[in-house]
Amino acid sequence: MSQQTSVGYQVTELRPEDVEQAREVMFRSIAEDFGSDYDPVVHADIDDLEGWYSKPQGPFMLVVRDDATGRVIATGGIRGGELKEGRSPQHLVDRYRDRRTGQVVRVYVLREERRRGIARALVGAILDRARSEGHYDRIVLHTYLHSPGAVAFWTSTGAVLVEDDTEGVSNAMFYEFDSSPVAAP
Repeated sequence: MSQQTSVGYQVTELRPEDVEQAREVMFRSIAEDFGSDYDPVVHADIDDLEGWYSKPQGPFMLVVRDDATGRVIATGGIRGGELKEGRSPQHLVDRYRDRRTGQVVRVYVLREERRRGIARALVGAILDRARSEGHYDRIVLHTYLHSPGAVAFWTSTGAVLVEDDTEGVSNAMFYEFDSSPVAAP
């Protein structure tokens, strides 16, 4: 899959040769945007990107490559939406453990590459693919108030807030998308 844009970047499937650059984008964004250090439990999927996201059905990871440099400048994907017990509101843990919920994850754009429409193109590609494949009945995500611009961005994409747990166990805000299949042209 490759989606050529007229703005100097391409959204493509994660390839084995992209893995190290994708990890660099993710860990750098986590450090810069969240001030978080590496956590082998929370970041297990980043340690094994191909194992988590290169499956015949369901999970996948996309990267955005700059046309001029060929470098990976953004990442984003989807995987099973199961939430960790004790780290999220229990009613959402129960709701999302159905194996038919997909969670949009690891949407990161390098700071110096922002304001080019990259995140919007990336999320659009993730949602289009997930809806066309039909593996997930529900598409969800969570984000944090301290993530720069995240709440305004996700709201602008059509995500609907289903739980504000910013004062709760997760400190997160939980959103859901319409996961209806894409209509045939």
